[in-house]
Amino acid sequence: MSSTGGMRRTASRVRSKARRTARKARLSMGGRPRVGLVGFFDFGNYGDELFVEVYKEHLGPAMDLGVLYDRPAKPYFDRPVAQAVDAVDAVVIGGGDLVIPWSLSELYWKREYLRRPVFISGVGVPERAEGKPHPDVVARLKKFFQHPNIRYISARDEESCRWIEEHLQPRVPVRRTADIVCSLTLPPATPSDDVLGVVTRYRPNNEDDYTQVAALAALARERGMTVRHIVLATGDTGRRDVDNAGTLDVPGKEIVYSESLDDLSRAIGECRMLASMKFHGSVVATMYGVPSVCMMPTAKNRRFFARIGRPELLAHFTSADLVGYLDPLPARVDADAVAALRADATATMAGLRDEILRTVKAW
Repeated sequence: MSSTGGMRRTASRVRSKARRTARKARLSMGGRPRVGLVGFFDFGNYGDELFVEVYKEHLGPAMDLGVLYDRPAKPYFDRPVAQAVDAVDAVVIGGGDLVIPWSLSELYWKREYLRRPVFISGVGVPERAEGKPHPDVVARLKKFFQHPNIRYISARDEESCRWIEEHLQPRVPVRRTADIVCSLTLPPATPSDDVLGVVTRYRPNNEDDYTQVAALAALARERGMTVRHIVLATGDTGRRDVDNAGTLDVPGKEIVYSESLDDLSRAIGECRMLASMKFHGSVVATMYGVPSVCMMPTAKNRRFFARIGRPELLAHFTSADLVGYLDPLPARVDADAVAALRADATATMAGLRDEILRTVKAW
């Protein structure tokens, strides 16, 4: 039995050496690095799909990209995970709230990914009162982050960066960055003085009370504004969100529902003000200079709005304070703050690109 096992290990090493030789030959002859993307992709959530667009814009000119897994449902891979990993030269994981201290994803942190250089990009660490760190989860994350094949880590805010440094203690530095969506080139949009954008979301097992959101919208209508209900999702998630949008009863509202991310982004950029339950609705609005009232003031939202110096734009969707944002309408986002976000995130993406190219060449 031990002899058979030894033969198998030898055969495996021979195959690995052959693949490595073929990979080096391909790259030395001008072949582009192949990079597998891992994140909450292909599920239809607006912000996460924008991450893929970010990678296409900033990494795509230098390398071939593709989502590493086969489908957005368990078990995610239709083939052995190792086989999928062996088909690429590097793995990029992120962004989004992927480092969850109380729950280890079956998608994001598979040990098989570590067969290749791994680059962790723009991730966040969520905070929830009901989500206390679980020692076993933290230990398993720590083991992953400390693996020698982890070559790069960036975190989208100072607090996430500190948590990773303190609790996971990776071998490589943790770079601080603005949310990488801030680096994305958005479609042109002409801002309006009389459009209130509203973004709600379907949440499983929740019957959200939109009374105060409806009051905000009704007052906007009374003042002659157009109320635009933007469904910030595509695919199955979009279909659930558009059904949920029907529970916000605002006579005369318009609904923007599209499978095009550009259409959704442009609809945000045309608003005078946005009231959003989705984080990246607020991020994209900010990059257009549109003030966005964050109606889900979670940790990532609080951190983002503190960074741009607009903490007054945080108000829960059940808050009676919502209607006060129309009197007066909040000022547009400072152009210098927008430029700083864009410069930071763009530099992060350039650094990630260069690190992947350098690492893959030497691998």
